[in-house]
Amino acid sequence: MCLGNPVKITDTRVVHLVNTHPRLPEHISQVVLKVAQRCNLNCSYCYVYNRGDDSWRTRPTYISPRVAHTLAQRIKEHCARHGDTSFTVELHGGEPLLLGRARMQRLVDVIRAGAAPVSIHFTLQTNGTLLDIDWLEFFARNQISFGLSLDGPPEIADRQRVTRSGDGSTQRVLDNVADLRARGHLFDEVFGGCLCVVDPTQNGAELVDWFVEQGFTAFDFLLPDGNQANLPDGWTGVEPYTRFLLEAFDHWYSLSAPPRIRLFELMLLGLMGERPVLDGLGGDLRGLCVVESDGSIGAHDVMRMCGGVFSQDTLTVFENSFDDHAEAYRIDAIQRPSATCTSCPWFDACGGGYLPHRFDGVSFDNPSLYCAALFALAERMHRALHDDLPSVVWADSQPIEVSG
Repeated sequence: MCLGNPVKITDTRVVHLVNTHPRLPEHISQVVLKVAQRCNLNCSYCYVYNRGDDSWRTRPTYISPRVAHTLAQRIKEHCARHGDTSFTVELHGGEPLLLGRARMQRLVDVIRAGAAPVSIHFTLQTNGTLLDIDWLEFFARNQISFGLSLDGPPEIADRQRVTRSGDGSTQRVLDNVADLRARGHLFDEVFGGCLCVVDPTQNGAELVDWFVEQGFTAFDFLLPDGNQANLPDGWTGVEPYTRFLLEAFDHWYSLSAPPRIRLFELMLLGLMGERPVLDGLGGDLRGLCVVESDGSIGAHDVMRMCGGVFSQDTLTVFENSFDDHAEAYRIDAIQRPSATCTSCPWFDACGGGYLPHRFDGVSFDNPSLYCAALFALAERMHRALHDDLPSVVWADSQPIEVSG
């Protein structure tokens, strides 16, 4: 997970926004590669295993060399067609470290060799339970940056993040991180940041402080996956999420040396004239796709919870090009924001929200399930900027007037 440069708050409370978050092109430049279809955890909110899609059961447990080789050829052909010289592959699961280092090494080598001369940038998202020094050295040797899925302190996070036997997993991850950091700087050299799924019973400000106390200076908050047709577990309405986000933002904004929180950074950029690129904030999904362990090409993997064509495998790396993806899943049409969103004063901050969260069982022509929370957060951000910034600020080297 790459968060880019932070929002920096000076002693005079002037916010300097440096936008280094790359904007995805309208054709695919990134693949989420499902190298393992199994996981050693059973998180209650997981969109892969616990949100109604069982397609993983029919797929190979691990990706094969044949799929990897064919994927590399598709990447090479695709980049030649579009004049691209680089491409991103995010190694994902399940839990990708279950693949093991030997198979992972072969996978990385096959893709890099097969896609040459295209430069492949690998990232990886892990639950951290299997992290050790051998994995860190593997990441460093292969120039792979990794992110951790971590939801907070064990007494709260372990309500959802449990092993297959129902035991908590968080302390094991924290112990692994502490051990690896004690060995030197290698951990922080290859570590990108944490992804935290929001538990609305937590206090947002306290959770920000907890991550900082653990030594994490880059993380992001994810709203639990769900929509009007498939509500998140324990849903009582959007209000608890609104409270959490406002608590977290108010505290974060008050800090003299804040950690990097991608959601807040990108929404602030949106309010200052730079539309968010993040998928969770209405970013263009034509620039990425998922490749499963059997070579199936899918839309964004969270979309599988919406059913229909999104849980079917109609494209494969063996028979299709990446350019077939956007047309097959009608990405351009379904991601078009609703009129309610485009007429909203805060649309440039939230982009209409995460596409899977807009589904109502029939269409995506709706605001996000979390619209009220995102609205309140953007409103609070605008008020903070208006109070603290001079009349002219800079975004992307262009002056932007801040109106009342």
